[in-house]
Amino acid sequence: MRGLTVLFDQDCALCRRARAWLGRQTALVPLQFVPAGSLVAQRLFPALDHAATVREITVVGDHGEVYRGAKAWLMCLWALRDYREMAIRWSDPERMEYARRFVAWVSKHRFRLSWLIGFQ
Repeated sequence: MRGLTVLFDQDCALCRRARAWLGRQTALVPLQFVPAGSLVAQRLFPALDHAATVREITVVGDHGEVYRGAKAWLMCLWALRDYREMAIRWSDPERMEYARRFVAWVSKHRFRLSWLIGFQ
């Protein structure tokens, strides 16, 4: 894999913070960030359900692979030098269920979490 495109909700402060954090890390696989639902995203990936990409983080591989939710987060972490081993551990089927639940909960409550944490 030569690169990943991360579609993130630019209207969500928590999502913007996560995007900034990912961008500061040393990547083994380059990450490109594109606002979910944007014209750029629609042009790059016309077959995607763009309304869904705004609700849930989506990552697209350079060969067209699509990852959503927890799998998308794990792909982002897998791309990073300091987090690849952790991503591999959490991709184990038993741990993946916990990751899926956690990411689903954060996604559902991301605007409230942004407000509670004080992200603007």
